[in-house]
Amino acid sequence: MLRLLTVLIFLLPVVAQTQAELPAPKLILYIVVDELNHEQLQHIQSKLSREGINRLSGQGMRFMAAYSSDLSAYPGTRLTSFYTGTTPSVHGLIGEQWFDKKLNKYVEAATNQPEGLELTLNYNQARSISDYLKSFYGPAAKSAAIGMNSSWLWHTLGYSPDNLFQFNIESGIFYDMVNMQEPEWLTRFNDNLQRSDLLGRQWGPINDISSYSEFQYLAPGRDKEFRSFLYNMKSGEGKAFERFSRSPYANTLIRDLAVSLLASSDFGKDNAPDVLTLGFTARPFVSNGSILAVEKEDMLIRLDRDISSLINFIDSEIGRDNYLVIFTSAAESSLDLSSAGKKGLTTGVVEYNKTAALLNLYIMATHGQGKWVLGMHDNSVYLNHQLIKEKGFSLKEMQEHAASFLLEVAGIERAIPTHDLIFQPETETLLAKNLYPTRSGDILLSLQSGWQSAASKAGTRQTANSGNVPVPLIIRGWQVVPGAWFEPLEHHYITPLILKEMGIVHTSILKAPRVSLFKTITTEKQ
Repeated sequence: MLRLLTVLIFLLPVVAQTQAELPAPKLILYIVVDELNHEQLQHIQSKLSREGINRLSGQGMRFMAAYSSDLSAYPGTRLTSFYTGTTPSVHGLIGEQWFDKKLNKYVEAATNQPEGLELTLNYNQARSISDYLKSFYGPAAKSAAIGMNSSWLWHTLGYSPDNLFQFNIESGIFYDMVNMQEPEWLTRFNDNLQRSDLLGRQWGPINDISSYSEFQYLAPGRDKEFRSFLYNMKSGEGKAFERFSRSPYANTLIRDLAVSLLASSDFGKDNAPDVLTLGFTARPFVSNGSILAVEKEDMLIRLDRDISSLINFIDSEIGRDNYLVIFTSAAESSLDLSSAGKKGLTTGVVEYNKTAALLNLYIMATHGQGKWVLGMHDNSVYLNHQLIKEKGFSLKEMQEHAASFLLEVAGIERAIPTHDLIFQPETETLLAKNLYPTRSGDILLSLQSGWQSAASKAGTRQTANSGNVPVPLIIRGWQVVPGAWFEPLEHHYITPLILKEMGIVHTSILKAPRVSLFKTITTEKQ
């Protein structure tokens, strides 16, 4: 025993020193843009400056074929997969809402009410990158996010968040939803914000209107009637800052708060890596159904300038090689594209609420009165298990019965009962990756090409691409090898790859592809 104790005492300083020397960035910065897709980014890239997104791309690694295998269009699902390095079958965030079989009611994946904080955080069944860092470095590894009243930001923080700064669209100030006590720097920031002229601003195009994509794709002879725009932030309707929160000025304000946080606190200053997520938006308060409306393009051009100034500041404050920046999106664009083809044949909208009502009538005609269908959300159909059991019917047969009806609905390509998927799982299939038995519905749906669902409360739509959605993804900074990666890559593998470089093992690393993302530190030392 004495000999063993002597060895342990000898090893303790070595272990502590090894941990201290393990490579790690001081800050991991996520730039997450609400409603941006890969195609839009490609389309306007030539119009952006060299110092913003193009600088991230030129100095970092651009993933040209990154994609999300999540069936749900809910941004919280995509981000939970991205931050945890797992799929919905593991983390359980299968959509914007689901039917809780134990509580016998629907639950929302996230809420912006402080009293719902603990419940929202615990809906995620997998550790995020922040949780891994806190386990390794302790509470010195902080986790924070800044956004505009975006409930999906909760899914980026892990189990023990330090800060979530949200903008109050009624009062026009930021508040921390995690901590009741406001730090001095935030008080000063809000005081200055209240004295500003935010509501007096107007939003018009920053460039010549003829340079925007929507104008350039006009039919011949229509250029003279093309609209310009000039919006007041104060509409006279709704909440005072509602328009502002979906304008380019909101992104500028998020940038300013991020600068204040980094300049006025120890965030990103010590040897324990901190995680900061900035929830920017490219979803304007007006929309005309265009794939890239002038308002959206204008927001992206202005956002590019905000990113440029933010990167300049962090390069100076922390050092380019001391932090990692990850640029991606929260959701696909939710534009109504149902008129893009021949309506009712090659394109259209599947109204989930109406379809659920029709399905219920169909089942009642064959099995008797009752509320057989509890609802349809994301890509799932929920049947009433309690009623099915009371009536003595087989759940599997009822699922198949309902699926046969749904296959006749225009726009639905496949309706797959989940009974056999749950009890005879094949772990590597797309459906298996998205199946969480206690939360998933009784039938999983996929839509036909060109069709989409109606917009949800979060403003997202299910499409035929669900499960194979291209994702914008650029990583720049600490140890990153500049270049482009053209091979397909599921976006959730990025977290295991980052943690591996920091000496932390994530279970998904065993399946992660070999991506030349980071420099080989040992080789450099040699």
